[in-house]
Amino acid sequence: MDAWIWGAVVLAIVLVFAGGIAWWLARGCVLTMIGATGAVVGGVLSLIALVVLLDPDAGLRAAAVITVGSGVWLLAWALAGGIRGQRLLRAEERADAAAGVAPLVVPATATSDR
Repeated sequence: MDAWIWGAVVLAIVLVFAGGIAWWLARGCVLTMIGATGAVVGGVLSLIALVVLLDPDAGLRAAAVITVGSGVWLLAWALAGGIRGQRLLRAEERADAAAGVAPLVVPATATSDR
């Protein structure tokens, strides 16, 4: 049973880190930030469930449900943020094309070393 508890603890910690990384990569996207916040809160709640519940089986069940729910929450909101970002980028490109502004193209030979 100890291996199961340690595995659940590791998964909860990984979920907290995944939420933190998603928050860092969101760059102001509110949808992705909502998902990241839910992942961090879910990971912490999962850890609390493992510590607070006296019955290890009940703690593992609660932690599993919370971890899976938080992971799905993060995935759904991150996908929604990505889709919204693509739509905004395409709308901006269409607006630039309609205004006659040429898109910024970086030559393939350009490097940041020079």
